Amino acid sequence: MKRTKFIYAFLGAMFILPHFANAQEEILITKKHNHHHGELLIINNDSGHDSTYVIIFEENAPERFNAPKTPSFGFMSKDQKYLMGIGGYVKGTISMDFKGAINDPAYFTTSAIPVNPAPGNGELLQFNANQSSLFYNLVSLSDKKTKFGAYINMNFSGQNYTPEIQDAYITYGGLLIGRTTSLFTDAAAIPPTIDSEGPNGLTYKTNNVFNFRSHWGKKKQFSAGLGLEMPSTDFTISNAQSVTNQYIPDFPSYIQFAWGKNRDSHVRLSSIIRNVNYRNNIQDKNNIISTYACQLSGLVTVKQKLVFYYQLAYGTGISTYIQDVSGLKLDFMPNNIVDKQDDNAGKLDHVKSMSYYAGLQYNFNPRTFMSCTFSQVGIDVPDNYENTDLYKEGYYLATNFFWYARPNVQFGAEYLYGRRVDQNDNWGQANRLQVMLQYNF
Repeated sequence: MKRTKFIYAFLGAMFILPHFANAQEEILITKKHNHHHGELLIINNDSGHDSTYVIIFEENAPERFNAPKTPSFGFMSKDQKYLMGIGGYVKGTISMDFKGAINDPAYFTTSAIPVNPAPGNGELLQFNANQSSLFYNLVSLSDKKTKFGAYINMNFSGQNYTPEIQDAYITYGGLLIGRTTSLFTDAAAIPPTIDSEGPNGLTYKTNNVFNFRSHWGKKKQFSAGLGLEMPSTDFTISNAQSVTNQYIPDFPSYIQFAWGKNRDSHVRLSSIIRNVNYRNNIQDKNNIISTYACQLSGLVTVKQKLVFYYQLAYGTGISTYIQDVSGLKLDFMPNNIVDKQDDNAGKLDHVKSMSYYAGLQYNFNPRTFMSCTFSQVGIDVPDNYENTDLYKEGYYLATNFFWYARPNVQFGAEYLYGRRVDQNDNWGQANRLQVMLQYNF
């Protein structure tokens, strides 16, 4: 009984404290540069501080648009060396698919569009709240070179709304260890969408990582990163191959230049090196297949009114890093050579991938903006797989409108169009209209 009362009291405090903070003696910190999080209440603090706390929370959180960063209130340690924030958001959407449908209310994945849908299934109404999120953000208030942080973020996208970890990592200075978005992803350059999938050409992968990042220059306008990340086996095999244990990590890296007010514009050049091993059953030995890919990405902010997002990626063996085709086993494909006398017998062939997106956002005021994004993915399979029903290319279009009715309340509306084309040039399409209500706490 006591435990139940405590839970009720704690949940009540999460929602009531931000609204009654002005009547308390604790310190309020207003988040001036990102209005949708409202105000931050620090509990158990004896001295005044400025909005630096908000910035520290944001620096320790993922950069992507839909990742929660700053809570409505935080707890400070007695020695004032650590600050922990607890928060999240409740996100509900209603969507209507027409002239083609994708049976997933959260992710508008164009590769999942049926090419030959069953008659009568061209429309679909869906409700969803599984992208609601809870997070914990712990930061130290020490010097940046020895700054420690920990971050955990989960949503409810598992079966029957069970929680699933999205991010779980620790930071120390420029080091990051744990599970989060790949270093190959330029998370700050992801355009805003209600759709949790985002542009189909986005290079995005949640992975177990060990990363190091560094900033330098007079205004810290230069930065670079290097990482070791968990390898994956997203490739197709035949009887001539077998999947083996992977022991060589992926090696992503980037270099970036930022400019403008608060470094709100940047250009980034990224690369990734992969070495995937498999068993060649014809030659009875293990083979390693190496790949390389590069990416140009960034954003340009014009007078805080107009923001241009962009990304172009190209390489081999990176379909697992591209939103639309991840999981389709298109990193590599087996050739049809079975003659043991041929050195290429039983080997996997490279699959080339190209993806890009371009997005434009216009800010009417600090609480209202709209955006439009177009994206495409293209897969170049070996010649012996042409004229099949394998994925060839996909197109994605999103246009949306966001309005922060109150600092913690956000409304949104969005139109989505997707198209999938197979290697035999058969295609399917889908359209979606959806609205969103989100409350941040």
